[in-house]
Amino acid sequence: MTFKEIQTFGKFSISVPIAMTSYAGYVLFDERLSWEGILAAVGIFFLSAGASAINQLQEIRLDAQMKRTENRPLPSGNLSIQAAVLIVSAFVIAGTVSLSFFGWDAMVWGWIGLFWYNVIYTPMKTRSAFSVFPGAIVGAIPPVAGWVAAGGSIMDARIHFLAFFFFLGQMPHFWLLVLKYKDQYKKAGFPIITDVLSKQQVIRINLVWFIATFISALFIPAIDLLNQSAIVWILTISSVGMIIWSLRTTLLIRNGDSSKHLKKMFVYFNSFYLLVMILICMDQIW
Repeated sequence: MTFKEIQTFGKFSISVPIAMTSYAGYVLFDERLSWEGILAAVGIFFLSAGASAINQLQEIRLDAQMKRTENRPLPSGNLSIQAAVLIVSAFVIAGTVSLSFFGWDAMVWGWIGLFWYNVIYTPMKTRSAFSVFPGAIVGAIPPVAGWVAAGGSIMDARIHFLAFFFFLGQMPHFWLLVLKYKDQYKKAGFPIITDVLSKQQVIRINLVWFIATFISALFIPAIDLLNQSAIVWILTISSVGMIIWSLRTTLLIRNGDSSKHLKKMFVYFNSFYLLVMILICMDQIW
């Protein structure tokens, strides 16, 4: 068992950005960059890795049927079930212990995310082409966990808006993957959105989610989540630029070969979320 296999099993490439959203939530309330916030983010990172690992235990058979997942540690046979359970336990324990320094509320929110992903969303993926909607809630939980860990109230409108912003981005994030790998998902038996709607309809709906996400970003300063004028201008220009980009790229996809554009859309869209998190942290430094 190598570190690369553990990294793949815990989906570190996804767990790191998730941890960053929790750090953004922590920083927003604490109003400073701190090692305590990093510890809270580490807790969410490990719980996210644990949830991803549990998901792979739940979907071994399905992963083995898709080219993009057949080389994961479990379906490839590089990781035994016994070793997988030990790694899951280590992830979950490490995450829970890290969050325990911030009280029961932080631990509960961390566990809510794990529960929702593995008990609600994962089983629903095999039953409904619209599972992305409850699944999107998973993306809204980490910033709330970070906010609560910093001592913030769950009743504060600011964290509700931030959670909503991350919720919006989950739909295009997932549907872009479906559009790119729809044949593999279909082969594995997943109900997919293109079974219900045409590809052109999905592309149009995806555009609506894109624009809704970028417009919501424009309201981040209005809800008092950003205050420095230079940061606000960077966010505003970036959001408007992304709206124009999404309109142009959607037209290109509708009128030609979509495969070469889908990956770019996925990367650019997720990079925008990374930019927003960086700006939130920079706002606390200036």
